[in-house]
Amino acid sequence: MRVLSMLFIMIQHAPMHYFPMACMTRAGVFFFFMAAGYFLARKYAAASSPVPWLNWKKAALILCAYVFWIFVSMVVFGFPSTLAGWVANMGIGRVPLGGVLWFLRDLMVFVLISGILFRIPKGCLAVLCMASLILFSTEYSDSLWFYHRDMACNVIHPRGLGAFALGMLLSRYSLKELKDMVGKVWVYVLIVFPAVFAWEVYNRVHESALFFCMGVLWMASCSLLATRYLPRISSFCARLGPSIFFVYAAHILMYQFLIWLGLPEGNYWIWGLAVPAVFLTLSGVYFLLGRICPGVLRYIALKS
Repeated sequence: MRVLSMLFIMIQHAPMHYFPMACMTRAGVFFFFMAAGYFLARKYAAASSPVPWLNWKKAALILCAYVFWIFVSMVVFGFPSTLAGWVANMGIGRVPLGGVLWFLRDLMVFVLISGILFRIPKGCLAVLCMASLILFSTEYSDSLWFYHRDMACNVIHPRGLGAFALGMLLSRYSLKELKDMVGKVWVYVLIVFPAVFAWEVYNRVHESALFFCMGVLWMASCSLLATRYLPRISSFCARLGPSIFFVYAAHILMYQFLIWLGLPEGNYWIWGLAVPAVFLTLSGVYFLLGRICPGVLRYIALKS
């Protein structure tokens, strides 16, 4: 499922200018926030020592990765000449340089306060989750709309917090239990989701909380079917899973490199082939680094 979500994100970011895919991209990012909250809460629940109120250690690791990829992006796109340019490139009140690292910035904040969220009673956490998702996923939340100049990824978006909190709420269930739940509803999800997708893309200016949740269920259903009927492909994708963060952080830089090499922008066929090639190449680089200098991946790819 991580690989499928990452592929949707990569397709949207490829210079093909295909707007409807943007909706699935945000569902993919929504899933990554959910997964982060889920696994962190599971780790807290299994810990023998008291859970800290603020997770400074994990947040510092994310900050290291964030700063590293910002500076790599500056090497590729150019260093700013003013202090305001440096502030903007670092993602303070603006989209971080490269356009995708806002996810890291937001995740760093959510992980920092994850101990507080974990201690909140489940009912209160559910209220926080619903408020974050519903109130800030409507066509009236124009001030946080991605296509305004004050883009949603310029700020720590409440919608991301809602996804993170939802993952923490679901942490009471094991992965097997969640898989069994998806196994009971996948037929209905595959039938209903296309209608939700069409409505959201062509009739709204902003994705709803329903769309994000249905999008995650749709990707989970597709992943479930892949494990049943395409076991070899599914197994291969599962082995690529650990490289997902590295691929996420580096794929925009790889696209820019391909453009420098002369790959034409806007060509669906060429970039349709380039996306999986970039994915596999970056995954290969990740595993190569894991053999050569595994300790580095802890700081640039959040390897556990």
